[in-house]
Amino acid sequence: MTLQFDSVTATYAGQSVFRGISFAVERGDVLGLIGPNGAGKTTMLRMAAGLIRPAAGSVRSEGLVTYFGGEATMPGACRAKRWAALFGAVSREQRPLGRLSRGTRQLEGLCASLWLEDWTLGLFDEPWEGLDPDGARWLGRELERHRDRGASLVVSSHRLHDVSDICTAFGFLARGELHVMRAADLGAAGRRVRAADLIDVFDSLRRS
Repeated sequence: MTLQFDSVTATYAGQSVFRGISFAVERGDVLGLIGPNGAGKTTMLRMAAGLIRPAAGSVRSEGLVTYFGGEATMPGACRAKRWAALFGAVSREQRPLGRLSRGTRQLEGLCASLWLEDWTLGLFDEPWEGLDPDGARWLGRELERHRDRGASLVVSSHRLHDVSDICTAFGFLARGELHVMRAADLGAAGRRVRAADLIDVFDSLRRS
């Protein structure tokens, strides 16, 4: 077990975001979080990273954790080279992060988070946002590489075609509840999970 949620509840401004969520992520698992804006995907990732506490329940993780919350969370005044060095990574970019394009900032942040191979749990919030096709392909390969070396990952994304390619399980956030399904149980026998499969399952959960 690399990450464990036990009966976790999150609230915001006195209102429940999600409630009673329990799941585990094992070594080599890639869990894709799927849900509408405001469903609590970012909150769940921040709880997993230890940045915020649940209103109820417990969150446990093992080993070193790396977390990337998106380019908007990176300090604009910090030079890209300095930002990379904080993670033990290397960058040739000398400009401050605030002077880079959105896609370039995103790529710099991801490169820093994915550079080392000593972490056991990777948490990534909308990692494909702002990336061009080359960047998206690079990211997919990097996530697969870390998965194949035995790291565990939790990835939140609206880009279902990218998520479907790398995930071993999917967590659907609907109506304040999380429904986790293995990839092997979603696709038809002999083929990989498609984005259309994920949409069908999520729509079904929202209607139930």
